[in-house]
Amino acid sequence: MSYEDAICCILKCVEAYRTADRGRFETGHPDFERTILEGWAMGALSLQRAVRRLAISGEQAIERAKAYGIPLPYLAQRELDALENASATVIGREPITGNWVELEDEDSF
Repeated sequence: MSYEDAICCILKCVEAYRTADRGRFETGHPDFERTILEGWAMGALSLQRAVRRLAISGEQAIERAKAYGIPLPYLAQRELDALENASATVIGREPITGNWVELEDEDSF
């Protein structure tokens, strides 16, 4: 692919992003629940954050994901168990130092 073709593809993607309807990420949209559950299934959200955003239990999230035909994440049962037993923290690697740190809750912003 030439540089010109690559730049053209990037500009088309930017325009598609800018003009896309992102309403499904807002509470009240008919696809909000499905969008959140798909985000969890893809690993973009933890089960903890998904159930908090949807105001449902972990069991309900799993049942609703199944009803939508969304494949459950590999660690779904472990996340479900952690909802009852673990603290509300998310641990990740700090990119600069490589140390494990507690991440801020994205729902706090």
